[in-house]
Amino acid sequence: MPLQTCLACGAAQYPSRDVCRVCLSDALEVRETPLEGHVVAEAALHRSLEPDRLHGGPLRIGVVATDLGIRALVALASNVRPGAAVWLTASDGPAGPILAVRKDAIDPAQAGGPGNFHG
Repeated sequence: MPLQTCLACGAAQYPSRDVCRVCLSDALEVRETPLEGHVVAEAALHRSLEPDRLHGGPLRIGVVATDLGIRALVALASNVRPGAAVWLTASDGPAGPILAVRKDAIDPAQAGGPGNFHG
């Protein structure tokens, strides 16, 4: 996943910002970074201002605590539940730009680039 990283201290930035959230350096760069974590909460979105997002039923969203110390609000793949170990992957699907996919649903060889998964 493309993720902004501080060149001074190495801290991950999410969402992207003008200065580092840790050291306040403005030396930031976007890098392709494999992101993994655990789902800490989930909810179902039944209404939306963008009806295409709800095609096929409610949209399942969740909060994922990543191994880099950031939390992300993401769409959840159908088989993901709270407590599950997940990869965060870029998605071009109707659920949104970030999708949490169970770690066992992606070949470990793709760990450096699960962003190619569209589920």
